[in-house]
Amino acid sequence: MTRLRLPLLDLPKPRLLRLYKYRLPLRQYFRHAAAARDVNEGLIVRLELSNGVEGLGEGIPRPYVTGETVASAADAVEQLYAPRMAAADPLALGPVEGSAEGVWHNAAWCACELALLDAAARSENLTLAVFLAQRLIRPLRPKISQRVAGVLSAEAPDVLMRSLRRMWWFGLRDFKLKVAAPEDREGLRAALEYLGPAVAKRQATLRVDANGGWSFDQARQECRRLGQLGIAAVEQPLRRGDEADLPALRREAGAPIMLDESLLEPRSAARLAAAGAADFWNLRISKNGGLLQTLELADLARSSNIGLMLGAMVGESGILAAAARVILQLVPEIRFLENSYGRFLLEEDLVEQRTRFGYGGRLAPLPGPGLGVSLDLEVFERLTEKVAQILL
Repeated sequence: MTRLRLPLLDLPKPRLLRLYKYRLPLRQYFRHAAAARDVNEGLIVRLELSNGVEGLGEGIPRPYVTGETVASAADAVEQLYAPRMAAADPLALGPVEGSAEGVWHNAAWCACELALLDAAARSENLTLAVFLAQRLIRPLRPKISQRVAGVLSAEAPDVLMRSLRRMWWFGLRDFKLKVAAPEDREGLRAALEYLGPAVAKRQATLRVDANGGWSFDQARQECRRLGQLGIAAVEQPLRRGDEADLPALRREAGAPIMLDESLLEPRSAARLAAAGAADFWNLRISKNGGLLQTLELADLARSSNIGLMLGAMVGESGILAAAARVILQLVPEIRFLENSYGRFLLEEDLVEQRTRFGYGGRLAPLPGPGLGVSLDLEVFERLTEKVAQILL
């Protein structure tokens, strides 16, 4: 594929990169087949241009997604990506290719790219959505029509149903339930009993996410059963690395297949599209290496008649939540949305602005320049630790 290019030769150059790691406590324990957490750990990049304008970027390394850890991603920023920020065309190359061990430094690049784009748009006094629409010559939606879905952790049925009822009362109508273990069937049964009438009338949807927790035979059996129950999609039924089995599974499944952890970058995504491996792709800005590569993947999905979801890493701060709004304004065909939970999930956020969704899962573009968010410095200083300060 041809990389989506965005030269910034006419703008002030980066002169200082500050790198931080953070720990954001969550309001609830979140569990699925690949991990469980009550705190989110990630990286923040603050990139200052020669005109004094600063941009913000965030990346969330997850070993079971991109192979990155917070430490390895921080090393990638310092050793690989910070030098690129000082180049004449910093965005010419994008994330480095994955290693033989399956490590893709996409989250590290996302933090750097996002900070540069935020600063560039702020320098032009434009929102980042407008900035990208103008420079990439893409249509821009002034409003966001998609509604956020309710994401349900793999919990005991009584706990799960309390969460589901609260989400329903708050006007959410699309839902996803984490499944994989045999004990998750009771929660699924309870959710289907509650949502069944609305699902049958197409007034609500329910998807499930196995997070790569099934073998091929398990996945085939479960997908057939779930398809008969009206499930809208089965996400990541096979582990990353078993992509060769996906076309056969899709032919036999009886339920739409969505990919997440298997979908990291455009070249392998193009192979998956050509093989007919899935009906939907779950795009996540940090996982997929920033805004530009996420837009590339969206374009590829469109040309391949593949449906789209815009997801999130659990516990994203308002920086990535703001970036999600940019994608939504530039990619109108996104069908499912799991993003911008903000203080619904976080004990504290790093930004001053409220970036969580409103009643019914509604989102609106943020009005300020760049991403439209600024740091809450008191919270930021308390929940982050400086890793490096690099003069470019």
